[in-house]
Amino acid sequence: MSNTGREIESDISRATSQEWLVTNGIGGYASSTIPCINTRRYHGILVASQRPPIERIVMVSRLEETITIDGREYPLSTAVHKKKIQKPSGYLHLERFERTPLPVWYYQIRDVLVIKSLNMVYGQNTTIVTYKLLANGNNVTLKITPHYLFRDFHGNQCENPGIKDCLTLEERQLILKPFANAPELHMRWDRGIFKEKLEWHKDIFLSVEAERGLPATEDDFSYGTLEIDNFSGSISLAFSDQPIASFNPIDLRKREEQRLEAITNSIQSNDKVLKDLLLAADQFIVDRKSTGSKTILAGYPWFSDWGRDSLIALPGLTLVTGRFGDAKSILKTFASSVKHGLIPNCFADVGNEASYNSVDASLWFFIAIYKFLEYTDDYDFVKNELFSAMTQIIDAFIDGTIYDIKMDSEDGLVSAGNKDIQLTWMDVKVDGQTITPRNGKAVEINALWYNALRIYSLIEEKFGKNSNEIKALARKVKNSYKKTFWNESKEYLYDYIKPDGTPDETFRPNQIYAVYLPFELLDSKEEKAITDAVFAKLYTSYGLRSLAPDDKAYEPFYHGDRVQRDKQYHQGTVWGFLIGPFISSYLKVNNYSIEAQLRASLMIEPFISHMNNEECLGSISEIFDGNMPHKPAGCFAQAWSVAEVLRCYVEDIKGQKPTLII
Repeated sequence: MSNTGREIESDISRATSQEWLVTNGIGGYASSTIPCINTRRYHGILVASQRPPIERIVMVSRLEETITIDGREYPLSTAVHKKKIQKPSGYLHLERFERTPLPVWYYQIRDVLVIKSLNMVYGQNTTIVTYKLLANGNNVTLKITPHYLFRDFHGNQCENPGIKDCLTLEERQLILKPFANAPELHMRWDRGIFKEKLEWHKDIFLSVEAERGLPATEDDFSYGTLEIDNFSGSISLAFSDQPIASFNPIDLRKREEQRLEAITNSIQSNDKVLKDLLLAADQFIVDRKSTGSKTILAGYPWFSDWGRDSLIALPGLTLVTGRFGDAKSILKTFASSVKHGLIPNCFADVGNEASYNSVDASLWFFIAIYKFLEYTDDYDFVKNELFSAMTQIIDAFIDGTIYDIKMDSEDGLVSAGNKDIQLTWMDVKVDGQTITPRNGKAVEINALWYNALRIYSLIEEKFGKNSNEIKALARKVKNSYKKTFWNESKEYLYDYIKPDGTPDETFRPNQIYAVYLPFELLDSKEEKAITDAVFAKLYTSYGLRSLAPDDKAYEPFYHGDRVQRDKQYHQGTVWGFLIGPFISSYLKVNNYSIEAQLRASLMIEPFISHMNNEECLGSISEIFDGNMPHKPAGCFAQAWSVAEVLRCYVEDIKGQKPTLII
C-alpha cells in the first residue's frame, strides 16, 4: 500500500510530483496528482475512451470542493493558475493519502474529518467519487463543483463562446452536452441539490506540460454546484458517458475491490511486492473494440497499443499472472492484423489504420508464442490461430517485404530500414533527421531472427511437418551471427552493421538480447563478457542506459521541449524494461549462484521504492535520466517496464520459471 502523510501533502512541489491512476479496462482512466492539482493535459476525473481503447476525451477535469463548518468555509481542493497562485489552498488540509487498492484522501479541518474515495466501473467510462464525513457534532455543508473540458486528451482548451447552457437537470441527475458533436456526460448523485451556473475558469497552469515545452495553460468550465446541507454520513456522485440507469455506489465500489483482490490473489503468495506488481499489470490489459479482443496499452497516460511493446510485455502481464485467456486474445489480435508479413507497430489513436513500420514486432511475436507454450503447452491454439501468421512472417522476411526488410541470402542475416526510415525500437526522427541510425543488420534483430527460426522449426516438427529447410537456415544464421557481430578486440557485440558492411561499435544495450533469448548464439565465455560489459557501462538502479556514458553523443538528462527530448530519447536515457533481460542474463552467466541471486534481488529494490514514492504511485515509469538521481520521465506508467520487472521477479528472483514441453 502506497501511503503518504503531512510530510508530503503540505509540500506542494512534492505532493504534485506524485500521481495516481485508476483504469477501467477499456482504455479510459482517472488520474491526477495526490492533491488533485492537474499538472498534465492528460489528467482528469473522467478520461473516457470513446472507441476502446482509443479516442480518449477528458470529460471531467477536476472537482472544486469546499466544506462549511458552523458558518466558516474551508477548501478541500486546490487549483494552480498561470501565475502559480494556489486558489484555494485545500492541499493544506490533506492529512493522508492511500493509493492501494483504490485512492483515498483524508482531509482534517478542526475536529472534522472528510474521507474521499474514487473508483471506476470496470468496462465502463464511469467514475464514482464518494465523500464520508466524521463531523463530531458540527453543522457541515459540502459543496462540489465539477469542472469540464470535453476535449481530446492530447490537447488544450481555451474559453469557447460556442459552449452555452445545455444542461438537462432531473431528479438527482443531469445530462450535459456542451456542443453538437460532444458525447453526453451523465452525472448522478444520491444526496444534495444542484444549483446551475455556467462559469469559465481561466489559465489553469499545467506545470508538467511547461517542463515538456508544450502549451501549459488552459481554461475549463463548470455548470453549477452540488450542495449538501447538514452533511453527515456519506454522499456519492457518478460521472459517465452513458446513462446511469441505477446507482448503488457502495455495491459498485465493492465489486471493483473484489475484482482487484482476485487479481492480487491470482498467484498464491503473501509477498506484498508481488501483489503490487500484479495490480500494476492489470491496468494495461484492455479491450479493443475494433477486433473484439484484448490488447495491451503501451503506457499511460498517452500511448495506445503498440505491437513491439505489447509482445514484449505479454509474458509478464498475462503468462506470469495466469491470464492465459487474455494472452490468447492478444496473440489472436496481432495474428489477425498481419499485413505484408508484418505485425503492426501500432494501432492508430484515431481511425482504423495500423502502422507497420517495425522490424522487431514480428519477431517478438515468436518469442511471445514460445513463452505462451512454456506456460500452457497449448499447441492446438498455436496451430489453429497463430501458425499461419508465423508462416507469413518467415516467408516475408526471407523473400523481402516493405521498408527494405529482407534476409541476405549470402549470410542469412536480416537487414532492415534505410536512411529515411528506422524500424528498430530506437526509431526517433527529428525534422527528418534520424537520431540513432541503425538501418542495416541490427544486433538484436538478428538475435530475434535466429530465435524465430528455431521456434518456428520446433513448432513445425511438433505439427509433423518437415523442418529441415528452416533448421538449416537457422544454423547458417548462427554461424554468420558471431562472425558478423563479435568485436574480438573489445569483447562485445557491434550494435549494427551498416549497409556498406561497416560495423558500428557504439556501445548500446541491444546486445543483451543475444544472451537473454532462449536459443543461444554464442558460447558461455562470450555471453559472460557481454553481460559484464553491459553491467559496467550501462546498468543503473532503474534499468539500462541506451548509450554508454563515455560516448561523445551521450545525453545525461531527458528534458526540454519535444525536439530536445526526442534527441535524448535513445542517447543515454535509462529504459526500465531492459532490467528484465539484464537480470535474466546476469543470473544465467553467473550460473544462478547464491551471490548472483542476492545481487539480482537487490536490483529489484529500487523499483519497489519507485512504485511507492515516485511519479505514478503503484506503477513504473517508462524512462529515467541517464545520470543520478535518475529522475523518472516519459509515460508515468509503462506496460513493458511493469511487465519485465514482474516477469524477472517471479521467474528469476523467486525461481518460478516454466520449461517448454516438447
